[in-house]
Amino acid sequence: MNEDVPINLDEERSPWIKLAKDAYESSTSYLDANYRRQWDRNISLFQSKHPSGSKYHSAQYQHRSRLFRPKTRSSVRTNEAAVTAAFFATEDVVSVYPQNDSDEEQRASASILKHLLQYRLTKTIPWFQTLVAAYQEALVFGSVVSHQYWEYKEEKVKTRTPVLDPNGNPVLDEEGNELEDVIEEKRVVKDCPYVRLIAAENFRIDPAADWLDPIGTSPFVIEIIPMYLQDVVEKMSNIDPKTGEPKWKRLKLGELLESSKRTEFDSTRQTRQGKRQDPLTDRKESISEYQTIFIHKNIIRKNGKDWIYYTAGTQHMLTDPKPLREAYPHLREGERPYVMGGSVIEAHRTYPTSLIELTQDLQTAANDIANQRSDNVQLVLNKRYHIRRSANIDIHALKRSVPGGSVMMDDPHGDVAVIATPDVTSSAYEEQDRLNVDFDDIAGNFSQGSVQSNRMMNETVGGMEMLSSNANSMIEYMIRTFAETWMEPVVMQLIRLEQYYETDEVVLQVATNRAEQENKEEPGFYQRFTGPETDNLLRHEMTVGVNVGTGATDPVKKIERLLLGIRTMGEINPDLINFLNQGEITKEVFGALGYKDGKRFVAEEEQTRIDMLVGQIEELSGVVQQLTDQGAGKQIDAEARILSAQIKGQSDIQAAKEKAMGDVMSTQIATDARERADVMKQQVGVIEARIKAEKNDIARGELILQKEALVHKMLLEEDAAIGVSPGNEEGKQMSDVLMNDKYGKIPGAEG
Repeated sequence: MNEDVPINLDEERSPWIKLAKDAYESSTSYLDANYRRQWDRNISLFQSKHPSGSKYHSAQYQHRSRLFRPKTRSSVRTNEAAVTAAFFATEDVVSVYPQNDSDEEQRASASILKHLLQYRLTKTIPWFQTLVAAYQEALVFGSVVSHQYWEYKEEKVKTRTPVLDPNGNPVLDEEGNELEDVIEEKRVVKDCPYVRLIAAENFRIDPAADWLDPIGTSPFVIEIIPMYLQDVVEKMSNIDPKTGEPKWKRLKLGELLESSKRTEFDSTRQTRQGKRQDPLTDRKESISEYQTIFIHKNIIRKNGKDWIYYTAGTQHMLTDPKPLREAYPHLREGERPYVMGGSVIEAHRTYPTSLIELTQDLQTAANDIANQRSDNVQLVLNKRYHIRRSANIDIHALKRSVPGGSVMMDDPHGDVAVIATPDVTSSAYEEQDRLNVDFDDIAGNFSQGSVQSNRMMNETVGGMEMLSSNANSMIEYMIRTFAETWMEPVVMQLIRLEQYYETDEVVLQVATNRAEQENKEEPGFYQRFTGPETDNLLRHEMTVGVNVGTGATDPVKKIERLLLGIRTMGEINPDLINFLNQGEITKEVFGALGYKDGKRFVAEEEQTRIDMLVGQIEELSGVVQQLTDQGAGKQIDAEARILSAQIKGQSDIQAAKEKAMGDVMSTQIATDARERADVMKQQVGVIEARIKAEKNDIARGELILQKEALVHKMLLEEDAAIGVSPGNEEGKQMSDVLMNDKYGKIPGAEG
C-alpha cells in the first residue's frame, strides 16, 4: 500500500479487520496447542493445588490422602524476597548516564532525568508491587509482558463568578439576585507515566518471532484489553490531547456485546481464579454499564511500517489505522511500547521455560511420597479388616475405631480378620530428603531440608556457607536475567516518556532541587530545566543502569565485595582512595544493612577532615613511642615531646571544629576563646611557679616544654578572640599580642 494514500476510507477497513482477525486466530491456536495446558498447570502448582488431570482428582483417591507439599510456592516466595532485597535495598532504583560524559549539558540532563524517574517510581507508580509481580509472572509463566505509556486525562470544571459593573458593584437581575458568569475550565486529573503488567493469556505475538527480541521482530502484537462498557462509551467521545490517541468510533450496544462473546471464556484466567467465578465473565450484572467488553489493541506491520488501531473483538473497527510513531513519538525506530522479559534464558524459544515447569516433576514426586507415607501411617493407626460376607457384625462401629468402644459380632475369630500393616520405614524419609535436595538445587533454594540432608556439613559454619553459596548464585543469575531482559528496557522507555511528556512544574522543580543537592553545583545551575527550553534540554540520548549486581542477595557478601574492591584500589594506588564517592559507598553499605539511606549516620566533610587530623596525631604518637623505646636515657624528653604533640594536635582539632561550626555566632566564638585563654593563663601561672621551685634540671625541662605548648595554644585562642571580636575595628595582629603579652618572652626566662 502507498503510504501517501489515506487509509481511513471505508473500502480500506475490511483488509485491516482481516489482518487483525487472522493474526489473532493463528496465534491463539498455536498458544492453545502448545502453552495453554502448561500455563494452567503452572498456576495450579503455584497455588499449591493439584493440577487438572491429576490422579488425586479421580474417584479412586476420593478417600485417600491428597496433601500438597508447597515446595513450589516456597521457592517462588524465596525468589520474591531475594529480588526485593536486591532492588530495594537503597533509595536509588536506577542510575542514568549520558552517552557523552564530556558534554556538560548531557550530564546535567542525566542528573535531572534520574531524579524525575526516581520521583515517579516512588510517588506515582506502584513500583514495588509492579516489580515483584513482574518477577512472579516470570517465575510462573516463564515470561512477563508490560505496557509503558503516558496517562493524561482532563475534566471540565465550571466556576461561577459575579458580574460587576464599572464601579465594581455586583449587577442584579429583575428579581434582585446577583448575576453570575459561568466559566468552564479544564483541570488535569492524570498526567503521569504508567507501567501496566499484561496477563499472559491477554497477549499475542507471532510464535516464529526471534527469541532475542520477540516483540520487536513479531509482525503483529495484539493486546486483549478487558474494559467496562461505560469506559468504552467514554472512549468513543474523548480523544487524548497529549498523546494523540485516536478517538474511537461509535458502535451500537449490540455490536459491542456480540464482539465480546467469543472471548468470554479463558481457561488460564479460570485456572487463576481456582474454583471461584471468573470476575470478568461469570458475573450477572443488573447494570449493563458494568459489563466487560474485550477490546483488541492491534499493532500490525505492513509495508515495513507499524500501524496501530483498535477493534471490538475481531468484528468491528473502533479506530482508523494510524502510524505507531504518531501515537508513541518517544519510541525508537522499530520499537513497540511493550517489553517482554523473563528469568531463565532458553535459546531459540519465544516462551522460555519457567521455574515452576523446571521443578514440576519433583513437586509431583514429593507429593506422592508424602501422601503414600500419610496413607501408611493412617493404616498403621486404623487397621484394615477382612469381614466374612453375610456375617452379623456392627460394621459402622468397627469402622469408627472409637477408643474403649465395643463391636457386636457372632464369631470374633471367624468373622473378622485384622490386617496388620507394617510401619513406615526410614527409606521413605530418606527418599523425601533426596527429593528436597534435588528440588532446592534446581530452584536455587537454601532450606532446612537441605541442612537436614547434609548433617556433616551442617556442623561447621563453612559448610553452611557452601550450602548457601550455590543457592545464592542461582538466584542472582535469575535476578540478573530479569533485570537485563525486562527491567532495563522498561526503565529506558520510562526515561523517554519523561523526556517527551513531562510538563509538571512541581515535579520538575523537585527533581531540579535534588540534582543541585546531589551534585553540589552553584545555585541556579539546573533551573534552566524548568523553563521553556525544558524539552530540548532533556531530550539527549541516555544509558540506564540497574543498581543490582552479583552478590546482591547476601548483604554480608555484598559489603565484603565492596570492601575488597576498595582495599584492592588502595593497594594499587593509595591516592585513589581520596577520590572515592563517599556518599555512594555510604548508600551501598547501609542499604545492604537494611537502611534506605545512610546520610543520617555520617557527618559532613568537616568531620572527615577532623578524623584525618586525629589519625595524624595517632601516627605521630606512634613514631614518638618508637623513639622512646630506643633508649631509657631519653625517656623523659620523649614523654615531654609526646605531651607537647598531643596538646598541639588537640588545639588543631579544636580549631577545625570551630571552622566547621559555621552556624555559631562570631560573638559567642570570641567569648569562648577568651574563656579558654584565661584558663590556660592560670595553667601557665601554675607551671611557672613549679619551674621556679623545681631544682631538678630534667623535671625543669619537662615543665618548660609543657609551658611552651600551653603558650602556643593560648596565643591561638587570643588571636581567634581578637580577630572575630566586634570591637576589633582596628584589627590587632598576632605581633601585637606577642609584643605586649607578658608571656611573649623567651621560654624559661624568669621575672
